[in-house]
Amino acid sequence: LAKGNGPQSPSPVTGLSPLFEKKLSLQSFGRTALSLLTCGGVEQINECFIPHQSHHTSKPVGAFNRMTSIVGSPHYVAPEIISQSDEEKKSLSSASIEPRGYDGTKADVWSSGVILYAMLFRSLPFGEDLLRCPRYQSFKKWYEEARKRGGRRLSARATLYPIHTESDHADLGPQWFFPSQTTPESRDIIVAMLNPDPIERLNIQQVLVHPWISLQFVKALS
Repeated sequence: LAKGNGPQSPSPVTGLSPLFEKKLSLQSFGRTALSLLTCGGVEQINECFIPHQSHHTSKPVGAFNRMTSIVGSPHYVAPEIISQSDEEKKSLSSASIEPRGYDGTKADVWSSGVILYAMLFRSLPFGEDLLRCPRYQSFKKWYEEARKRGGRRLSARATLYPIHTESDHADLGPQWFFPSQTTPESRDIIVAMLNPDPIERLNIQQVLVHPWISLQFVKALS
């Protein structure tokens, strides 16, 4: 699609939130700041990671617990959280159906991708009702087709290689998705963070070693 012919982007925004790069305790970070996270309510934030356990337990220290709480600002919440809401409604009508839960850290990567998009383009990538948003539906369809072709959209690890080939540039998102020109690396990290599939979405450690982050670090040192 030519630029301007795709689904329209939501109105500009000015509020921004931080990108969390560490797992911090309630005591060291504070309840107000933690309320910005999407992985659960403040009273449930410790569910994200199992507290320290002795060496006698079978689960490793810091093993991940899947979240089931339905929280987050509409424009920033990850699609799997909204899907979790649908599963929760089904579980209420059937005792045999249990919500699968979601990875709270991957949901935070999605939200951070929305924030990065807003920082670079002064608008939001998707509408408030995400799963029914035409832009999201078109973006998800593009992602599914790109994944079938292989390349950078095949997996999270594939995103971490430098962008060199023509096929790499074809995997940087549909043209209508970005309202203005920006670097290939910045487009790539946003598309990778907004992967509709949380399993293949970048985790926070991968975000921090993505070529765009590495390039900014090198520029800061030079």
